[in-house]
Amino acid sequence: MAHPNEALLRKGYEAFASYDLDTIRALFADDIVWHVGGGRNPLTGTIKGKDEVFGWFAKLLTLSDGTFKIDVHDVIANDNHAVVLSTDTAQRGDKSLRVEAVAVYHIDNGQVTEAWFFNSDAYADDEFFS
Repeated sequence: MAHPNEALLRKGYEAFASYDLDTIRALFADDIVWHVGGGRNPLTGTIKGKDEVFGWFAKLLTLSDGTFKIDVHDVIANDNHAVVLSTDTAQRGDKSLRVEAVAVYHIDNGQVTEAWFFNSDAYADDEFFS
């Protein structure tokens, strides 16, 4: 049986893939902090608050022409944290993106309160999203 925090993250990633924003909204704390590490593109930085994170999602989808996809390889979880290992892809015009990614989530009382995102090639992110 999966750890509850593993199930929570899998539910969130499935919701993201199907654009089920209501489910995602319920999984996030109102004061969530979202850290996107790496390069120097419009998606990098720290985002605070649920509404701002949803604005970030909109920017991600706009900059990828709606093609951004996450292929989850594994979710590892304990009582306070979960880690998602994935391959992220996108296509926009003649540009394509494929990076291996790690996302670390802090979870409290069944909601994501903070998240950190890292991938294998920040330069590829910069090239694609800039």
